Amino acid sequence: MKKLLFLMFICFSLTSACSNDAANSSNSNDQIVNENLNNLSDQTKDNEEENNVKEKEKNKEIDETKSNDPVENVKEETNEDINGEANESEALELEQETHHLILYFSDRDLMDTYRIKKEVEINVGDDLEKIAIGEWLKGPDHEELSGWVYSGVIVEYIEEVDGVAHVSLSKEILKTSMGSSGESMFATQIAMIMEQFGYAQTQVLVEGKVLESLFGHVYSGEPFFANEPDDFLWIDEKDSREITMKNDAFKIYEPAADSEVKGEIVVRGLARVYEGTVSYEFEDGHYILDEGFTTASAGGPGWGEFEIVIELDDVVDYSGRVILFEESAKDGSKLHELIIPVYVIE
Repeated sequence: MKKLLFLMFICFSLTSACSNDAANSSNSNDQIVNENLNNLSDQTKDNEEENNVKEKEKNKEIDETKSNDPVENVKEETNEDINGEANESEALELEQETHHLILYFSDRDLMDTYRIKKEVEINVGDDLEKIAIGEWLKGPDHEELSGWVYSGVIVEYIEEVDGVAHVSLSKEILKTSMGSSGESMFATQIAMIMEQFGYAQTQVLVEGKVLESLFGHVYSGEPFFANEPDDFLWIDEKDSREITMKNDAFKIYEPAADSEVKGEIVVRGLARVYEGTVSYEFEDGHYILDEGFTTASAGGPGWGEFEIVIELDDVVDYSGRVILFEESAKDGSKLHELIIPVYVIE
């Protein structure tokens, strides 16, 4: 019996010891796990901090490399320049100014030149002289005026040479078709446009070269001289009276061709002749019945008004002709004849 009790005591003791060891072992394992977790967390934090430091050092090295790389520096400077130029260009485009130009154009009959005002908006720094010639080449907006320069012409450049304006046009100007009167007006108009910029003379060039004649009628090997602006009417001052007959030197208001006249013939009109001298004859087809001259209010190249009164001396019932002309200072020949037929009645 005593032996049995002793054996039971021994077993209980061993069991308690095992239980304590197991508990202690379990607690030890839990502590290790917790310590490992804490260590892992700490290590993770350390790794993150270390990575952050390495990343900062790497970025710093990249920045230093770029700053020492001439190619990268050029790229950055170029981008800055491009952006700067673009901003500057945009600013210039927005900055504009208004100018009032005076342009010269022919009437639709190519009989006279009139001046008009043209308002233009330009960017600051644009060549106003070049713009003025360009606007003239485009032609007028006014219904009573006409432009006859070939549409493809461009202004290549304008420069001053010894006080003379040199205007170079593209070769397309040579495609313009015009007679002697038109060519004379061309020379006058381009010279007058440049006159507003202070030039008394204008030399026209084609692709930078001086030609003896642009269109075969007027000599262009030397500069064209500008007249006085007041020699030309503003388009609003244009005479509204109807012109019944005309040529390069005369524009007739009355009489109309084949008019019936009685007692006298009154001829009124405009003349563009040397010193304003208008010569005339009245004849019946066989004999000169009257002749003489009068002086217009202005001499050529401007237009002057004139009036001629021819007394008929009771002669009736026949056809007659009034012949207007300019007498040549060289040989006395008749220039620019204009014949006005009339019928004399009782």
